[in-house]
Amino acid sequence: MTNKLPLKNLLKLSIYFSIGMSFFLLLSATMEDESFLGALNRVINVFILLNLMSLGNIGLLLFTEKRKHGNELFYDCFFYTSSLLMSILVILGLYFINTELVDRGYTTAPTTPLRVKGDVVYFYLSLQGMLTNGMLLLLQNFIIVQDANNKAQLENSLLNTARSEAAYQLLLQQIHPHFLFNALNILKSLIKKSPERAEDYLMRLSNFLRVSVSNNKDGIATLKEELKLSMDYLEMQKVRFGSALNFTFNVIDAENSACVLPVFSLQPLLENAIKHNELTVATPLDIEIIQQGNWIVVTNNIQLRSTIDYHTGSGLANLAERYRLISGDDIEIRDNSLFFSVSLKILNDEDCNHRR
Repeated sequence: MTNKLPLKNLLKLSIYFSIGMSFFLLLSATMEDESFLGALNRVINVFILLNLMSLGNIGLLLFTEKRKHGNELFYDCFFYTSSLLMSILVILGLYFINTELVDRGYTTAPTTPLRVKGDVVYFYLSLQGMLTNGMLLLLQNFIIVQDANNKAQLENSLLNTARSEAAYQLLLQQIHPHFLFNALNILKSLIKKSPERAEDYLMRLSNFLRVSVSNNKDGIATLKEELKLSMDYLEMQKVRFGSALNFTFNVIDAENSACVLPVFSLQPLLENAIKHNELTVATPLDIEIIQQGNWIVVTNNIQLRSTIDYHTGSGLANLAERYRLISGDDIEIRDNSLFFSVSLKILNDEDCNHRR
């Protein structure tokens, strides 16, 4: 049982269960040709009995939940023992009250009296009370367990969202220092050599940084936005590497606003391709971003550097983790020693596990 009880749901259960059982007894009494007053008396008694038992259990739950920390077994035993005793007291109390009302003529005796006589009636009623309360306890425990499961799922969802945001922020921290240092050096050189190209470079750098520092709470971006970011990044790298870097784009759904990807999902793939491979005019690095069905595939030829910074692999790991958290899908990685490719499933905005 959870520390914070779902009181509203437990009270609703008490009312709905009491009404349902009372209606069932009313139909039963009608089929048995019982008098209206007799049927009404039975319905009222059952309604009161079930509500008193239910409220008694809720009261005991509140009492034990506040005290059971560190001594769960004792208070669980105390709760169930007290609950059974309470059910016996409630049903016997109602029996004595009804007997007194009949004796004084305030109400009529039931058409179908109890089949047991003498002192056995107390045992019979006690057994009925415990069985009825047992049903109530099962239903109440179901409500409590269901509420605990819902809270656990919500906490897991919030935790996953926090993990996704942390991975995204870590990715941004990895991008900024290294990339910005190189970008500013290139910009400084372009300002002296080619002011027009420097202006274009500055616009692309501005767009890139604007996206990277934006507070994207959903963790997703449209396919068009991701492709624009990738184009800006590659165009800036093209200024640095010249004909040693080639790239092509072929995406059919580029303008479809319903198609989305995790934010900053393509750029880390491009960055890894450039960091891990040699780029020379004689053997240029060829990067291809294409659409194959419902997938975006980023492919590059493999010509590994002699020394590789293995820490850069964390970008791909973060992307895989964020992809699972946002959509539940995995990324597909292929490496045949000639070409390396990563496939990302194109998502629909409505299918993502983000919170607005």
